[in-house]
Amino acid sequence: MRTLVAFALALASAAAQAADALDLQVDLRLVASDGRTSYLDGGLGKLRFDEGHDGLQIGRLRAAWSGDFGERWNARADVSLWRWDDATRFDITETYLEFRPYPADGWRSRVKVGASYLPVSLEHRAAGWTNPYLISSSAINTWVGEELRTIGAEYSLEWLGTRQGSDFDAGIETAVFGWNDPAGVLIASRGWTLHDRQTMLFDKMGQPGQGPVPGRVLFKEIDGRPGYWAGAHVRYLDRVEMRYLHYDNRADPEAYDPGINDYAWLTRFDSLGLRLETSGGWTFIAQWLAGNTSIEPETGYEVWDFDSTFLLVSKAWGPHRISARADWFGTDHVQTSWPPPVEEDGTGFTAGYSYDFDDHWHCAVEFLQIRSDVAARMHLGEPSRAHERQLQLQVRYAR
Repeated sequence: MRTLVAFALALASAAAQAADALDLQVDLRLVASDGRTSYLDGGLGKLRFDEGHDGLQIGRLRAAWSGDFGERWNARADVSLWRWDDATRFDITETYLEFRPYPADGWRSRVKVGASYLPVSLEHRAAGWTNPYLISSSAINTWVGEELRTIGAEYSLEWLGTRQGSDFDAGIETAVFGWNDPAGVLIASRGWTLHDRQTMLFDKMGQPGQGPVPGRVLFKEIDGRPGYWAGAHVRYLDRVEMRYLHYDNRADPEAYDPGINDYAWLTRFDSLGLRLETSGGWTFIAQWLAGNTSIEPETGYEVWDFDSTFLLVSKAWGPHRISARADWFGTDHVQTSWPPPVEEDGTGFTAGYSYDFDDHWHCAVEFLQIRSDVAARMHLGEPSRAHERQLQLQVRYAR
């Protein structure tokens, strides 16, 4: 993976020097939280900032380079830091080379090679795969940002019907990828969370009961078998968009990597989402995702089912925006050799207000509360039920 990423990063850096395209972002937070020990520190809390991380915190420090080679080639690299005590500090969230031929007869295609996000989120429409509606992401797209990346080749084909006199645009997308064999381990071992932190390509995630070190490696090729995803979307007058995606990493659940002390997790899911925007500044988003993940260690076959749904409503007027979102999520250890089965159920509610002072300065405030029942907490000597709340004030500068 390092060779592939280094290749795309070198191309992105060269393009950036040619086009002098450099985006910088400084995101600082004031945080008040009563959350359980964060997932980042080996706990089973659902929030990014727990009660031990109140006060002034780094939201994100980001640098992105992009540039064009002529009119059909583009390269990009995104580097971020999420907190000073992260083991990896600055690291890559995505980097890729993209080929965009000229549209022909109403058809537009694209080829992308490198490491990039799956086209599954209807929330993340801003630079750096950020959410323009709220500070924190839904449970679905938090997990996408944590565990999933297309590290390989992606192809998309779109019919530009609105340029041909139609009210609709439509397209299909597919990809072949590797280095995502551990995908599913966080859902199984920790469950869903709600936050805005994206896992970096060479990052490690805290492991429940063991603290942030050694942590879980999330992007690694274990079994030598490529995975794939395939999706489709349709848009009506750029006001209504429906998006579907099927994901299968085709991992061998018996394959084990002693270097990261983990198995290849066979993970499959389907996602369906709908976004509606009105001329009055209203946005409505609904998304559903469900699937399962499994491993087959010597102790037997282990299977976890998971599902999540969210509904979001947002209203923008001038530089102002107010938004609210409700999340429902669950995980069920449906087949296990460890009695009793482990399961999780939870709900989340998020509300926020944001204001854009100009093209560079952005301010937002967000309240997030999560009620969850996680059986695995009892193994850490904690009550299974938790009610966690977090208030954030964000000030962000971007150029």
